[in-house]
Amino acid sequence: MGWLSLRRREPALCPSSDQYKPVTDWKASTEHVEIIESDYPKSDQMTRGVITDDQYPLQDVTTSDDSLPFIPPAIVRSQRSQISKQHRRIWIVIDNVVYDCTNFIHDHPGGDTVIRSFIGEDSSWQFWRFHSRSLMDTFGRPLRIGRTMGVENRFKEPPRYVGGSKSRW
Repeated sequence: MGWLSLRRREPALCPSSDQYKPVTDWKASTEHVEIIESDYPKSDQMTRGVITDDQYPLQDVTTSDDSLPFIPPAIVRSQRSQISKQHRRIWIVIDNVVYDCTNFIHDHPGGDTVIRSFIGEDSSWQFWRFHSRSLMDTFGRPLRIGRTMGVENRFKEPPRYVGGSKSRW
């Protein structure tokens, strides 16, 4: 906690009728300033926006999704906008669970482009169109690092047309 004293250095002009005249009020103004502690990691790298493996490690496969540590959505989204690509983590969100695909991206059978296009974003409906629950349990579960809320998919899901259709003949 601390106090900050602010003073005007030069007189300000204030309107009076049609003319401007200097303000001679030189009272010192003070403002109360408080240091607010946060629960975020306090490393020097965090202040520069660099996420390290030890800050958000891979979680045990036996941990339930509800028991995963919470990662604020701003931190998840920040991975997309990292200026230094070499420090960027490749995180994607599927059903509010954050997956670290940094080491997996080169092994992805569909290539790395599709994963890179969703860094720091939700990709739930796109993921489920091409993958099954058993694939997620086998390959995705070991990549989980946490859970989040509020990270949205930038693409609107198109409707699925399932079922019988009328014959044209």
